[in-house]
Amino acid sequence: MKKTTLSAALVLTAVWGIQAQAGVDPLTQIQPPASEWTHDGSAPDHIVDVPPFAVPATGVIDYINSVIPLEFGEEKWVKAVQFIPGDKRVLHHLLSYVVADDQNNDGTIDEADNDPRREFLEGYAPGKEYATQFPTNTGIKVPVGSALRMSIHYTSFGQETVDNTQVGLWFYDEDEAPELEFHTYSVSANGADRLVIPPGAMNHEMAASHVFEDNIVLHGFRAHMHYRGKAMSARVIYPDNTVEDIINVADYNFAWQPTYRMDEPMVLPAGSRVVVEGLFDNSEYNPGNPDPTVPAVGGPQSWEEMFIGYFSYTDLPE
Repeated sequence: MKKTTLSAALVLTAVWGIQAQAGVDPLTQIQPPASEWTHDGSAPDHIVDVPPFAVPATGVIDYINSVIPLEFGEEKWVKAVQFIPGDKRVLHHLLSYVVADDQNNDGTIDEADNDPRREFLEGYAPGKEYATQFPTNTGIKVPVGSALRMSIHYTSFGQETVDNTQVGLWFYDEDEAPELEFHTYSVSANGADRLVIPPGAMNHEMAASHVFEDNIVLHGFRAHMHYRGKAMSARVIYPDNTVEDIINVADYNFAWQPTYRMDEPMVLPAGSRVVVEGLFDNSEYNPGNPDPTVPAVGGPQSWEEMFIGYFSYTDLPE
């Protein structure tokens, strides 16, 4: 991963195409986007309307499990996806999966479970404002008879509201189907029995690992913790025991959880072990800490904690 520091003018040029001029405030030149949909200037080929949900002003809200049939009548390949929250104030996060519509899709999804019966599509979390485009010649396959299964986490904020989130899907043309399926594997140390952070701990360490049994090409990584999350890094230990760093999220922020896409994908030969390491701050010096006087344990709610590193990859082409 390359760390790049850009000036404000360069950022505006890169993002908005604005050329800064002497004596001119570049912010005054910004035009609002013509559409909320941000992939290649086009509207999605298909929009999934998540069922409206009335979020109460107070109280704990259980995860919502929503299953929406994708009645396309033919196999599709997704090349880009975007989530537009109905109300960002209450949509804590959303995870979406492609599943078979005729299987048992009841119950709550365990985010750390890599269930082979579902394929991770993409997720929404704070900071993810734009469309996710999959790398060239890769995508998410949607077989005939599929459904979109979503795990949705809402949080109350003192005011009643209704969320009407939308999921936009862009497809490859029929004659351009990619050769490689894009996959995501979660490496975690979740659960109240494994994730216990003592009260007052400023640098509580956690780690988890996974061995990839096949040759893969690593394309990206996403870190996920809650309010006590402080830092997360990932590295790979190759079969010959050499080690290479993948990424270092040195200043993790719960409000900024993008998927980091690699400039140059990494080839990981079969038998490579990826290691995720992180730090938690459960002290009074963490302004986002819900309660520094009690142990923080693993769980799905925001005042609990999670420790997951998501690895995005494809098989190695032959």
